[in-house]
Amino acid sequence: MIFCPLAIPLIPNKRQILDTFSGDESFAWWREETLLGEKDLAKPFGPAGKWTAKAKKYPQLIEWIQQNLPFEYFTYIRIARSRGDVWPHVDANYATAPLPHHMTMEQWMIDHIRSNEPAGYRFIVGGSRTNLYMCKRYDPNYKDVSILDQSKHYCTIPESTDAFVINHQDQPHGVDVDESDRERLVGFVIGKLNVDRHKQLLKISSSKYSQHTVESINE
Repeated sequence: MIFCPLAIPLIPNKRQILDTFSGDESFAWWREETLLGEKDLAKPFGPAGKWTAKAKKYPQLIEWIQQNLPFEYFTYIRIARSRGDVWPHVDANYATAPLPHHMTMEQWMIDHIRSNEPAGYRFIVGGSRTNLYMCKRYDPNYKDVSILDQSKHYCTIPESTDAFVINHQDQPHGVDVDESDRERLVGFVIGKLNVDRHKQLLKISSSKYSQHTVESINE
């Protein structure tokens, strides 16, 4: 499985989140706000993070995350809005960063995530629910424009949920942004999974959303 909407309650008061978001942090393709943990190449992801001052702006969202996502603890959480199209990529974190913008992660957590994929927990606060895609190829150096012309499998996040999970460490994926859809705001979550709860949620969700679940893709 590489994509699945999640059978959990909707995020409350999404309009307040959209109206409050400032996106005053810049990272790669994104304007974002860090809600938990920190981006620091000198501090690999692994230990539990602390909620930031910005998280206080979103009390209902924080409560929703804590109540519904199957983690023993969270390491890093951000909400982000893309500046434009997001090239095909994987969200792999490394013990040693291969490129300057790559954040690092302790090896045990890399292994933990890979052994429990799909484990890339995401939530959508506003905007398009159909422009995330899965594909076959990506360029780790982000220079080969030919990858933009490859076949893409677009995923759908139904209106009955605001959360989904993807295989994010190894499965190439990207986003084609509609210029008329500048409100799209997505959350990204990293942490130590509660494996039993995670597996149970995947089982329930893939059954409920079988028509939207993507097992794999072919050219």
